[in-house]
Amino acid sequence: MTLRDDILALIEERPGITDAEIVRTIPGAKSRHQQVNARCRKLAEEGLIQRIKPSIGAITNLPLTSKQGTEGSPRPRVGEKPPPEGAVGGCPAMPPGVEIRAVSPTCLSIEFHWQSVGEITLHESTLRFPRLPECAGLYRIRLPVSRSVYVGETVNLRRRMRNYRTPGGSQKTSIWVNRLLLERLGKSEPVMLETCTDALTTFDTNPQRADLTSKVMRVMIEHAAILSERHTNWTPLNKAN
Repeated sequence: MTLRDDILALIEERPGITDAEIVRTIPGAKSRHQQVNARCRKLAEEGLIQRIKPSIGAITNLPLTSKQGTEGSPRPRVGEKPPPEGAVGGCPAMPPGVEIRAVSPTCLSIEFHWQSVGEITLHESTLRFPRLPECAGLYRIRLPVSRSVYVGETVNLRRRMRNYRTPGGSQKTSIWVNRLLLERLGKSEPVMLETCTDALTTFDTNPQRADLTSKVMRVMIEHAAILSERHTNWTPLNKAN
């Protein structure tokens, strides 16, 4: 008999046996623990046995023809407490009176448009940005030569560009963007700036204007914009993309 046949015969003879017990029982299998484990998993995939993970202890192996308890669950091993009524595979039973119901899907769409506000330029080694409004919104810095883009959100567009022009010592992202722009503009690459100050969200079939003063709303649109850039073969420079 092959190792596979030995394992299957042993499981039929001793329902609830673990992989380690199989290794100790079958002659010559002590050095083949991984093989025994692999064979047991394969037998389960083939539908010949069932592998049960109890709440405590190792996985047990049961033939599909083994005797079942009164509730259809495998009989517990010696010294092991039986699972609660209704429990399956070590998962807790559903409390009495609880009914599982399907949850209706959430339908949400976002529509937003970018507006070109001009180019970011370099003047006497200092970044120069187009003048932006002091309002919440999103911005997109495009580097067409390398087809790369950086998308961001802020509660104050003008202040964010000011931070990029003269970043503080603790503003790591602003420092990184400042260095990136200085490097690209130093190579005479064009750098385009676009903003979004208005968006529309539709929940189910109810359209409404997006509140861009909400951080949650801005971040949601920002992530949607980053995904959109990837689908148009632009490379997002955002760390989380």
